[in-house]
Amino acid sequence: MNHSELLVSSISRLIGRGTGFIFAGVILGGGLSWPLMKMALENISPQAFLIWRLAFATISAFVLVKMTRQFRFPGREDWFPIISVACLQMGAFLWLITIGVTMVPAGRAALLAYTSPIWMIPLAVVWLNEKLDRSVIASLVFGLAGLAFLFLPSTHTLSNTQALLGNGLLLLAAVVWAFQIALLRRYPSGWSTLQLLPWQLLVATLGLSSLTIGFSDVSLLQGLDIRSLMVTTYVGIISTTFVFWGMLHIARTMPAISSTVSFLGIPAVGLLSSVLLLSERLDFGLVAGFVLIAVAVFIQSKNSRS
Repeated sequence: MNHSELLVSSISRLIGRGTGFIFAGVILGGGLSWPLMKMALENISPQAFLIWRLAFATISAFVLVKMTRQFRFPGREDWFPIISVACLQMGAFLWLITIGVTMVPAGRAALLAYTSPIWMIPLAVVWLNEKLDRSVIASLVFGLAGLAFLFLPSTHTLSNTQALLGNGLLLLAAVVWAFQIALLRRYPSGWSTLQLLPWQLLVATLGLSSLTIGFSDVSLLQGLDIRSLMVTTYVGIISTTFVFWGMLHIARTMPAISSTVSFLGIPAVGLLSSVLLLSERLDFGLVAGFVLIAVAVFIQSKNSRS
């Protein structure tokens, strides 16, 4: 076995058996991206940042599928999961969080964007015909209580128009993500998550680039200094290619309501890293909201395993 075959074999075994590694990578890679995004967006426009992020992600995703020998061209029946994820999770979700994080603290943004388990509950019950039992109701109550703490009057969110808009965009991103998870469960694809990923990223990159070029005068190079370039490379390769692959892999292999339980560490890492890197303040409402949302997700996780 030559070096190339050995590398392919090692990566394949890691993907096949390394569930713990995937979970840890998703949590750390996704969590650290929030303060890093906030730092990069001080110099570069949100549109340019997102296009560079998706471009690096697309290149790394195609390299990954070639290295693991899973590359294939899509047929007619494969375009629905490609276009749906490209438009919803990689287009709408990323655009909403990129704009939202410019309006609110990075740690708070991470927590709001990952409230999707709360919105997954009504989608799973109504659309996927999953059972509405006491644990589901309890999870929903704890989750909504957590959101209420995030909007306590002491946080000044309701009196600040820009902050209120940013919070709304981040909550909408969470709803979009929940809908995408339900869509994957209702209409599964015959392709593996890794085979779909580069094409989803390519469609998202081309679509957002076309919209940006056609409807705005934003320069992709303006404000792109060394720090911004390093951050976009990191969030493109690690926080997008690896994390999105991990998210989609988990979403397709776990029950719909509990499929986001392993992502609970992302806002925790986002909160802590924002405190350390950006000196953001942890107030009572933010901590209480996180704890209550964590309890909500834990209840659903325990119920799904029982």
